[in-house]
Amino acid sequence: MAGKSKKDGLSAGNGSVVVGGNVDRSNIVVGDNNTISNQSIQLAPYFEIIVQAVEKNPTLKPADKEDVKAELQEIQTALEEPQPDETFLARRFRNIKRMAPEILEVAVETLKNPISGVAEVVKRIAKKMAEDAQ
Repeated sequence: MAGKSKKDGLSAGNGSVVVGGNVDRSNIVVGDNNTISNQSIQLAPYFEIIVQAVEKNPTLKPADKEDVKAELQEIQTALEEPQPDETFLARRFRNIKRMAPEILEVAVETLKNPISGVAEVVKRIAKKMAEDAQ
């Protein structure tokens, strides 16, 4: 892009980028060897999948379903933090494991595959829980 004239208040030389309009919620990357990190992962759709699994589970009592959903909400809130507290998350996952081990499996598999940043935390927690089970 050659750029706008000086009278418009913008100019761009070689290697420059000029972006006009609303760029809210956009990622603009230029240059060599860039790394992109998106901290605003939308977790709600993934947790909706897990909550649906809870609702469809025929073996869970209604009270247990509510408890599992409350634990899931706490997990979602914690995972939305910039630095999730692994100890807190491990306790929540252990609670779900005690109430509904099959839901724990759904939760771990749903969260670890599509979301790389969250996946690492979930993998470490899953490993700790596997070690605890032995």
